[in-house]
Amino acid sequence: MSTVLILTVQFALSILLAALAAYLGIWLFERATKDIDEWEEIRQGNPAIGVTLAAMVIGLAIILRPAVAGALPSGGGRIAPDLGPSLYVFSVLLLMLVRALLGLVLGIAAILFAIWLFIRLTQELDEMAELRDGNMAVAAVLAGVIIAIAVLVSPAVIGITDGLLAVLFP
Repeated sequence: MSTVLILTVQFALSILLAALAAYLGIWLFERATKDIDEWEEIRQGNPAIGVTLAAMVIGLAIILRPAVAGALPSGGGRIAPDLGPSLYVFSVLLLMLVRALLGLVLGIAAILFAIWLFIRLTQELDEMAELRDGNMAVAAVLAGVIIAIAVLVSPAVIGITDGLLAVLFP
């Protein structure tokens, strides 16, 4: 019975995190590109803005995936002390929440840092102007940077969370 409850909460959390990743991805991109009206660009059919926004959403989803995928012991969850059924469910739900919050913080920081570093390393190129002009080559490279960072940061979320939880719950 506790597994059914955990799986139901896991499913609901997955939907919530997907919506949150979409919202936060777009919000982050809007903050990073203060001189671009993303929604007007999308209305005008600017594919470069669309690809970059999609990469932000996908990147955050990749980073948040371990928060839900590792909830049960068979999925990599590590909090499984002999607590009894009710506390076990609570501990698994706590693990999902901690991983989700930590994933959000680390994911946002990592993606913003990656964009900042990419812009600093390519000083001869005004990425934001190129995106506004619909340059798909710049959008593809920036999308690749965002997704690559997300893929590399995602396993770290599990490691950092497990380490933190091991200290909190020895």
